[in-house]
Amino acid sequence: MDVNPLLLGAASIEHDRPVRVPSAAMERWAADTVQAARVPAGVRVGLAGDAQAVEVDVRTGDVLPLATPAERGEFTLYVGGERRGSVPVAGGTKTTVRVELPDRDADASVEIHLPERFEPRVFGIRALGGEARPLERSTRWVAYGDSITQGWTTTDPGGAWTAVAARATGFDLLNLGFAGAARGELPVAAHLAATAADVISLAWGTNCWAQIEMDAAYIRELMRLFLGMVRQGHPETPILVLSPVIRPAAEQTRNGSGATLSDLRDALEEAVHTFRDQHADPQLHLLAGAELITTEQLDADGIHPNDAGHAAIGAAAAEALARIVA
Repeated sequence: MDVNPLLLGAASIEHDRPVRVPSAAMERWAADTVQAARVPAGVRVGLAGDAQAVEVDVRTGDVLPLATPAERGEFTLYVGGERRGSVPVAGGTKTTVRVELPDRDADASVEIHLPERFEPRVFGIRALGGEARPLERSTRWVAYGDSITQGWTTTDPGGAWTAVAARATGFDLLNLGFAGAARGELPVAAHLAATAADVISLAWGTNCWAQIEMDAAYIRELMRLFLGMVRQGHPETPILVLSPVIRPAAEQTRNGSGATLSDLRDALEEAVHTFRDQHADPQLHLLAGAELITTEQLDADGIHPNDAGHAAIGAAAAEALARIVA
């Protein structure tokens, strides 16, 4: 089968490698963002039909340093929105992975997430014991954010909040989450402006507390510029901004620029409200992050959500996205 129509969540395929961002688009990007972009977050094989199994010819690379920490690499299977199994795969190998498909309606959606732990190159896809056809294209959702949007620290790439929300809404997700980055970089905003999208989400800010230490005034102005640049390419596209989720160690602790994460969150939310009012922009929406998850829904690092946290964010985001796209 032709590989291209079956690979979802990839902007293009370069040398058999499905990529979220074309190399030419990242010439002015920061090095850490480029490195994070190598992780195939949200990239998956999508199909319908009555095939009994799917074979994927794949070559896996070494462990990607910015992939979400996981015990192993695996292809994970979702059918009709429910997880139905996984097939492990080693790094540094060229192999054919066979994914058995359960009995189902021929119109049910089948999604097979690629192993994000590695940088897979896909050479061929075959349907066995029946037919397979590409899924019908739906609402295109482009999600920009940091490691939480990328999927840290889920045990399964299909458990990232973006993937959870995409299954709930039926949207076609392009995950532009970049671990260790997503600090409101304007070259990335320019890329978003040039990327086809029916709805956009922006979820950044926590890395502006420690990695690049900003104060409230700076991040407020940066969000204004970021939104303005995205709006140049998407003047009427619905945009959902998610402010940072809780990070207990940072909430009331001041960084080198004198700001707590609570200060930065308030500034980001204020910037969204101000931009919406000044530009009479009814398609700009905010989902406040402070109460989306509890401390029990954080990973042991106290920064990233665990599986339950991602599920909670995904459910809230799905409700908001469905409302603003309707």
